[in-house]
Amino acid sequence: MSSEPSTSSMASESKPDGLVSPGLQSPGTSVSENGSICKVCDLASHGVHFGVPSCRACAAFFRRTIVMSRTKKYKCRGGHNSCAVNTSDRYQCRLCRYNKCVTMGMTANNVQWNRDPFPESRKKRSSDSSEDEEDHIPLKRPCDPPSHILMTKPKRIVDVTILCTKIQKILNDKKIGENPKLKNLNCLEKMELALREWRAKQKKEEDMEMISKLTVHEMFAMCEHQMLVIANWLAHCPFFQKLEPSERYRMFKVVWNVWRRFERVEMSVQMFGKDTPACDMKFAISEKYYVTPQLFIDISKITDWPMSPMNGLFRNFVRKLFDQTAVQLGHLEPSSMEMAYMLSQLCWQLAAQALQGKVMEIAEIQQEELANNLHHHYLQIKRRSNYAGRLVKLMSVVNIVKRIQLERKTTIQLAKVFDFFNVELSDPDFFEG
Repeated sequence: MSSEPSTSSMASESKPDGLVSPGLQSPGTSVSENGSICKVCDLASHGVHFGVPSCRACAAFFRRTIVMSRTKKYKCRGGHNSCAVNTSDRYQCRLCRYNKCVTMGMTANNVQWNRDPFPESRKKRSSDSSEDEEDHIPLKRPCDPPSHILMTKPKRIVDVTILCTKIQKILNDKKIGENPKLKNLNCLEKMELALREWRAKQKKEEDMEMISKLTVHEMFAMCEHQMLVIANWLAHCPFFQKLEPSERYRMFKVVWNVWRRFERVEMSVQMFGKDTPACDMKFAISEKYYVTPQLFIDISKITDWPMSPMNGLFRNFVRKLFDQTAVQLGHLEPSSMEMAYMLSQLCWQLAAQALQGKVMEIAEIQQEELANNLHHHYLQIKRRSNYAGRLVKLMSVVNIVKRIQLERKTTIQLAKVFDFFNVELSDPDFFEG
């Protein structure tokens, strides 16, 4: 249900970095009338494209790469993935150019399919020469006209303002950190307490209800409840409170969905066992309900595409997560403290990768603190000094979850490219994770 971020929001995020003082520009850097340069190749930019001030050529190159799924075809010309991307070479290394686009912050959130107003012109190009011709950085031209036209289908807007306000209120609630129960606890112990309080509400298997069909509204209601739980869990972290309110909210949007899926998978393994065949597995979708692989989610209200492929599009990621982690989780049987550690590592690693800046700095300190807290737990509480091998196994599970999350994110980007959804949220990246 994610959608394209508004142009205004992308511009507000990217504009400060794109402004360059004419007196300070580097040799060979072209500055546009508004003082902005392309963050990829240093030519004059023609506005914000895909979240980054960029020239039309780099924006078009990035769009073609995503729409035509070229990333796997690209190979580094220099062989070291470190080629220079600038105006000195007319024909650039495509892989390094794409990597720089991503590094600078370009996302596929608003890539548009069939945007070429002259499709016949592409058909006339030979397949052998088209890639090199399209992917070079053009020589500077004085009169490149700006491109401000995006062809999009009208979509219904789902207003999530009230929910967003609720979440931000929890994330910024200082009273959570002042709870007397947290006074003598270290960071990891605080996270474990919040996790344990949530899981204390989990019903036993015999008291849970099986669901065979869900509407998108019912699914969203479950997610909404769990979002508030996850916001409360994050707010228990002292390092999370060191972030600015806007950074807290951005981090929440990055991590809440993967937190929810991983926590529910581990709870399902606890409750239903690790040896259940994938075709018969039970998944504790909430503290009250469980589902099986036969679950049907009616998403006809949010897509015009056929139901069958759409139904399996994202559900398969939960099954893959279960398939690839259940056996390890079953053998490891993580304690509540270890699960809090894995969830914390997962969240801060993903947030640091996605948000960079101050979040990355705090994430590094937080991860070191978590490691020290876990070390204390093993030595002082568990009286276990030889835990390195177990920790490696726990983190291997976290890495699997991160890899599957990356695959899911790519699928979401493709869903946007192909315009799978006929609705968009008032906060477009709410379901980005």
